[in-house]
Amino acid sequence: MAFQDVSRRAWRRAACILAAAACLGACTPEYNWRELEVAGGRARAAFPARVQIEQRPVVLEGRELSFTLTAARVGEAVYAVGYAQVPADPALQERLRRALVESLYANMGVPPPGGAPEGDIEIRAEVGGRPTLLMGRVRVYGDALVEAVAAGPADELPPERASEFLRSLTPSR
Repeated sequence: MAFQDVSRRAWRRAACILAAAACLGACTPEYNWRELEVAGGRARAAFPARVQIEQRPVVLEGRELSFTLTAARVGEAVYAVGYAQVPADPALQERLRRALVESLYANMGVPPPGGAPEGDIEIRAEVGGRPTLLMGRVRVYGDALVEAVAAGPADELPPERASEFLRSLTPSR
């Protein structure tokens, strides 16, 4: 009789553990942050999900630059860091930085404010009939023009998560 009681308790315990594991499995976090080197090793950033990397040409100041983009998606929100190598000319680098900032506004269909902001940018616009948020920063790290952007439908992109992503972008040591 004692053996049967122990056996029943063991089965109940096992059933409870399996039920708890099933519940936890159903509650997997949307955000699974991971820190990676980006911009050819010139910077680090924390992404909220698995990343994909692609290259595309970008034209700034009449120059075609090869832009490498590392991006992750959470729902319809995109978190991305892109970079292009640029000549070591500080005046040209600043013009390219400004042009890249202005292109973010243009892509959202919003006129840029006077001059390209030096700090982080936040753009709210209607895109495809939905309120959309883009938060970004554009920096020059050595010979690289680096852009970090979190963008998506306003109801799918928590500003605190976008800010967390932007703050994670730091130059490598």
